[in-house]
Amino acid sequence: MKMFAAEKSQKYPAMPEVVEELKTISDIGLPIVAMSLVGYLKNMILVVCMGRLGSLELAGGALAIGFTNITGYSVLSGLAMGMEPLCGQVAIGLLWLNLEPLMLVLHQDPDITRVASIYCRYATPDLIANCLLHPLRDEWRILLQLAIPSCLAVCLEWWWYEFMTILAGYLINPRVALATSALVIQTTSLMYTLPMALSASVSSRVGNELGAGRPEKARLATAVAIGLALFVSVFGLLGTTLGREAWGKVFTKDSEVLELTKTVLPIIGLCELANCPQTTSCGILRGSARPGIGATINFYSFYLVGAPLAIVLAFVWKLGFVGLCYGLLGAQIACVMSILTVVFNTDWEKESIKAADLVGKSNTSAHADRTVKCEEGLVGFLKEVDFEK
Repeated sequence: MKMFAAEKSQKYPAMPEVVEELKTISDIGLPIVAMSLVGYLKNMILVVCMGRLGSLELAGGALAIGFTNITGYSVLSGLAMGMEPLCGQVAIGLLWLNLEPLMLVLHQDPDITRVASIYCRYATPDLIANCLLHPLRDEWRILLQLAIPSCLAVCLEWWWYEFMTILAGYLINPRVALATSALVIQTTSLMYTLPMALSASVSSRVGNELGAGRPEKARLATAVAIGLALFVSVFGLLGTTLGREAWGKVFTKDSEVLELTKTVLPIIGLCELANCPQTTSCGILRGSARPGIGATINFYSFYLVGAPLAIVLAFVWKLGFVGLCYGLLGAQIACVMSILTVVFNTDWEKESIKAADLVGKSNTSAHADRTVKCEEGLVGFLKEVDFEK
C-alpha cells in the first residue's frame, strides 16, 4: 500500500509543485514576452501608418511584408541561425530592390506591386541592421542536428502565412483581401508573443530537467506549460471575437476591409486555440532534442493539409479570403492533434536516459583526453625513474 501511495504521489504532483513550476516558467517567459512586444510595436506602427494612407497602401504593405518575411527576416532568424548572415544579405537585398518585376511575372496587381516595391526598397537598411545583429556560431555539427530542424519548424509555419498573403493577391478583389491579410498577420503576430515565450520557457525547463536526470520534473513542466497555453488561447479567441470591430478600426477606416476583417477574425481566434498549445509543444520537442518531429508535423499539416484545403475553399468553392482562413484553421487542427499525440505519448524516463547518454558521451570524450594525458605523464615519470637508477 505504501508503495502504491508513493507511485500515485509521483504520478500526480502536489499543488505547491505545480505553482512553483508555473512561477519558474513565468520568470523565464515574461522577459521574452516584453521583448517580443517591443518588436511587435515597430511593425504595428508601420501597418497602422499604411492603413491611414489608404487601403491600396495597406494592401501593398501586406504584399511587401510577406515577401520580406519569406526572403529575408525568416532566413535571418530561422535558417541562418548559427551562420554568418552577412554572406547572404547582398543577394537578399538585390531581390528586395527588384520586387516589382518579380511580382508582375507572378501576375500580382500592378498598383499593389508598385506600393510593395517602394516598401521593400526602404526596408533594405533594416535588413542590413538585422544581419549585423545575428552572431556567428561555430558549432556546425550541433547546428545541423538540432538548430536547422528547430528553425524549419518555425519557418514552415511562418512561411504559410506569407503564402496565404500571396494567394490573396489572386482573389477577385486583391486590394481588400491583401489589406485584410495585413490585419490578420498583425493579429496573429500579437497573439504569437505568448506561445512563443511559453515555447522558449518550456524548452529550457524540459532540457534542464532531462539533463539533470529528473524525468518527472520534465513531465510536470510539460503539463504546466500546455495547461497554461490552453488557458491563454481562450483569451485569444475572446479577444478576436468580441474586439474584432474595434481592433480593425485601429488600422483602417475602409468599410470593405473592416467588414471582411470582422468576418475572418473569429476564425483566426479558433486557430489560436490550436496554435498556442502547438507552438508550446514545439518547445517541448526542442527541449527533448526532437526538433525534427516538429518540423515534419508542421510540413505535412501546413503544406499537405492546409495549403490544398485553402486553395480549394478559396478558388474552387469561391469562398475567397475566408476560404484561405479556413485552410489555416485546418492546418492548425491537424498540427495540434499530431504534436500533442507525440508529446502525451513521450516516455520521459527514456528521454532522460537519452539525455544522460548525450551528456555522457561528451564527458567520456573529455575523460578520455585527460586519461591519455595522465598516462603520457606517468610513462614519462617512469622513464625518468629508470634513467636515475
